[in-house]
Parts: sequence; structure tokens; C-alpha cells
Amino acid sequence: MPNYRSWQQVAGYFDGDGTIVTSDISNRPYKLGLSLVFVDQSADQIANVRDFLNNHGIRTSRVLKRSDGNAYELAVSELYSVKRMLRRITPYLCKKGIEARAALDYCLNRITGNELLSVFQAEVDAGRRERHSRHVELDIPYTRLEGGKIMRQLKKDRIRDAMGRYRAKLTPVDFKNIRTKYFDEGKRVCDLIREYPSYSRESIRRILGKGRRYILVRGVGRVDTTDTTIRDAFRAHQRAEEWR
Repeated sequence: MPNYRSWQQVAGYFDGDGTIVTSDISNRPYKLGLSLVFVDQSADQIANVRDFLNNHGIRTSRVLKRSDGNAYELAVSELYSVKRMLRRITPYLCKKGIEARAALDYCLNRITGNELLSVFQAEVDAGRRERHSRHVELDIPYTRLEGGKIMRQLKKDRIRDAMGRYRAKLTPVDFKNIRTKYFDEGKRVCDLIREYPSYSRESIRRILGKGRRYILVRGVGRVDTTDTTIRDAFRAHQRAEEWR
């Protein structure tokens, strides 16, 4: 079987036997995962495509046999490789040109996930794209970059919250007492620093909603301290969860 020698040949093959797959990541509703997938009954044909792509710096999966046993498939899923391949084949695509340009726009943070899905749906309605059923309806009103930032921040919050529950020095009792003495009894910050020498000045200020306006409480996690009516660390934690 002749080897592939140009991107035009690969684009023609993708137009016929390729598809752009969006990952059904219902547990991560902030960013879409994209894969460029080839499917063929000939293992040699798929292997030829894989060799061409690998030789041009595109990272691919192994050639895998599908679960139905009737065909083989090859996937490109790594972001850099997806962008590089889309740039190479899009100018030569006919049937899949619109969705490929939209997928590249999403990879380059020019459109949101919902806008990309809308383009895919329009191509399904036009009969140029195969319908892919989903178990969960996706709602991703962010660009890929925006979604990634949200996910990283949520990860930091989870780590911070875990540190608060298991490693924080401040106890719920001290949290409550320090706030009560300041807000109800009128004690000054300097008085509280002397009364609670195990906590630094910065920690006392954060307990009172000053400085960074949150504190890690042992057994509770990250507590928002901006509400001066809060007296109980557990109630504060509940309020923080509601405000997220």
C-alpha cells in the first residue's frame, strides 16, 4: 500500500473517514476535550496515516481495534498536535472544513465551548456531520483558556480547603472566641494578639476579616471572614460554600 506523502492526501482521507470528537466530560463542565479520529477497516491504511503524522511531529494514539471488532481507529488528542494538524489539513477540507475551522478557533480561544457545539449541531442538521449522542447535556460558556483558569482555581480551592480541614492551626473554638471578643466585647487587635500568642498578628487580622479575608480552620477548611455577623466557623463554612 502506497505511503501518504502530503497533507492534501491526509485531509482527503479525514474528509471521508475522520471525525472531530468532543469529550463527554460532564464532571468538568468548563472545558471541552477535542480529538481528531480516523476510522478504517484496514489496519494498514490506519498505520500509514499514523506513520505520516508521527513523522510530521503529530502525537497519536496506537492503532486500536474498535470494540465491535469491525474496524480500527487512530486518535490525535494532545492539544499541540490537534492544533498543528488542524492548521495543516483545514485548507484542503471540503465536507469537514467548517467544523475544523471552528475546532481550531476553540483551540485558539477565539470562541466558547457552546459556540463550537452550535457549529457542530448546525453541521449535523445540514447532514455533513454524524450525530453523536450524549449522556449529559453540556453547557460551556467559556473559551478553552477561561475554562482552564476556572478549573485551576477550583483545584487550588480544594487543596486549600483540605489543608484547612487537616493541617490548619486555628481551631473552631478560637475562631469563634476571637471574633466574639472583637465584635461583641470591643477588644482591640493588640489585646487579642497578647491573649492568643500562638497566632500571628496576620492570622488574627484574617480571622477578623482583614487582610486576605479568609482563614483556614482545622476540621472545617477555608472560611470566608468578610461577614462580621459570623460567629461560628461551621456556619461561616456553609456561607462560603453558598457564595461560591
